[in-house]
Amino acid sequence: MRTGSLILLVLVDFVVAVMMVITATAFVVSPDPAVKAGPMYVVLALTTGSALLMFVMALNASFVPLMSPQRARDVRLVMWTMGATGIVTGVLTLGADVEGIVMRLFVAVLAFVFIRVQEARLDRARRSGQLGHAPSAGRGRAGSTGSRSTPQAKARQRRGGRNR
Repeated sequence: MRTGSLILLVLVDFVVAVMMVITATAFVVSPDPAVKAGPMYVVLALTTGSALLMFVMALNASFVPLMSPQRARDVRLVMWTMGATGIVTGVLTLGADVEGIVMRLFVAVLAFVFIRVQEARLDRARRSGQLGHAPSAGRGRAGSTGSRSTPQAKARQRRGGRNR
């Protein structure tokens, strides 16, 4: 069930990215004379870039680890910044002409957030040892499970403030 829902969520991000590329290409080839071209080019560049990065990050978070966690955090920051800047610029300069773009990105963001929540749950389960296919499962697993079976004695503090 998880894999099926993850595939659907990644597919949503893919469809939104493709739609954004098609919209940007169509506007570049044949600009709408009723829309201010300068701001629309900026909005399309930012939002299309954000949608493409969102698709890549969805793949990274779900099936294909494309980059390190540090690089993924940096790319997510760029993705969110580009999307927010594109939406704010579009709404402030073009108004109703960017409603479709805003709705597409909103749907893509919902799918991406669900993918990230799933990724966080899987990472937590891997770290706590509940999943057997952790990335470091092959290295030193036998030695580490023995030390985890006996709970560590912790120093407890009494009401008076002294340790036992």
